[in-house]
Amino acid sequence: MGTGMTGMQEVRIRPGRPSDGRALVRLLASQGMATDVDPVDFIMAEVNGRLLGAARLAWVGTDDAFLRPIVVATEARGAGLGRALLERLFAVCSSISVIARGDAVPFYRRLGFTAMDWSSVPSEYRDECECCDDLAQCRPMSMRWNIKDEGASAAGELMSCPRRLNE
Repeated sequence: MGTGMTGMQEVRIRPGRPSDGRALVRLLASQGMATDVDPVDFIMAEVNGRLLGAARLAWVGTDDAFLRPIVVATEARGAGLGRALLERLFAVCSSISVIARGDAVPFYRRLGFTAMDWSSVPSEYRDECECCDDLAQCRPMSMRWNIKDEGASAAGELMSCPRRLNE
């Protein structure tokens, strides 16, 4: 469990709702992330009724799902919320890409993400990273998760991630 999460009781992964807007903006802002978002595009991680994590997919073209963003409150890190959010996405997607901050690469590797060529990242996402003042400290790595070969029958059912996670 992460610092501050002792006594955690109920973790719930659920669709975002319009009423999550203020809490989601606070969570994103606390991590220096963009806050111009629609909460219904996210899945939420709630602990004892508090919104402590969220994830959203964005698409480039028709099938390339990118994790943009995933966020977990500082006090909840290490408690499994990021893993729970991604496992929910793994259940509905055959592949997911992410530009991982360097310090998050071990987390993504543990979940089965592997490095992918930086040139395969859509130019708008590459440009966003390459223009960032935090680039040297961030050390971003492009990574992709693909459903395992042993799950090929499930992949046939999934085909691609839903455009809206809450449909």
